[in-house]
Amino acid sequence: MKITKIIFAAVLAMCAFAAQAQDKDDDFDFPFENEDNDNGFHFTTDFVTKNTWRGMNVSDAAFQPELSYSIGGLRIGSWGSTALNSDDKYTELDFFLEYAVGGVSMMVYDYCWTDDNGKFDYFGKYKDTHLLEVGLGYDFGEICENFPVSFNVNTIVAGANRKANDDQAFSTYMEIVYAPSLKNLDLSFTVGAASEDEDAAMYSRKGGFNIVNIDFGLSHDFNIKDIATITAKADVIFNPTGSAGAEKGEAFITAGFGITF
Repeated sequence: MKITKIIFAAVLAMCAFAAQAQDKDDDFDFPFENEDNDNGFHFTTDFVTKNTWRGMNVSDAAFQPELSYSIGGLRIGSWGSTALNSDDKYTELDFFLEYAVGGVSMMVYDYCWTDDNGKFDYFGKYKDTHLLEVGLGYDFGEICENFPVSFNVNTIVAGANRKANDDQAFSTYMEIVYAPSLKNLDLSFTVGAASEDEDAAMYSRKGGFNIVNIDFGLSHDFNIKDIATITAKADVIFNPTGSAGAEKGEAFITAGFGITF
């Protein structure tokens, strides 16, 4: 609870600072101002009250940095998450490669996380400690601004997602996102489903095709003279099926803020 209060206090402080910075005279210049926010290196750090992923509550409050490099439609980088609660030993380190052109996006992700014993072993056996995922998506908003809908499909092709006989399970997650803007708020409505083998279900507590993620989110960006962007955000998430290990459906609410340079 203390961590949650600290995060929200920081959100309010950062948002107040950002709003004040936006109102300052245009003649005031921030140092190290970046005139090109598309290509080059980018650093983002998020603080969230819950670490959620595709309808799953992965850990409690967490610090989540990301470092990436973009050029044209290509983006390569790394993302991590570390639980802020000392009793929650969850750690994650991921690497990704993404390419987008004309609304079509292709991606490859490598995930590595803390095991059930609380141990993070990045260089352990790949099939025990990693997931390799490939994905394909399409953003209709790229061709029609009045239709801000995107769709993507992601399949795990290697790593710890295995059946009882140790064969690769190829669990697949797919989602559709409607992301309109309302005045100064960015909204998002997400519906995600998973197709999994019962022996290797991770998104849901049972095999087959299941709705596992219904997410209502909102966010607002505060731009600081083009040198950084502070994003305040909140999500209400439902998993009507329940993730692996759950006895029934689940519901979460999470909030936080991020700073992008």
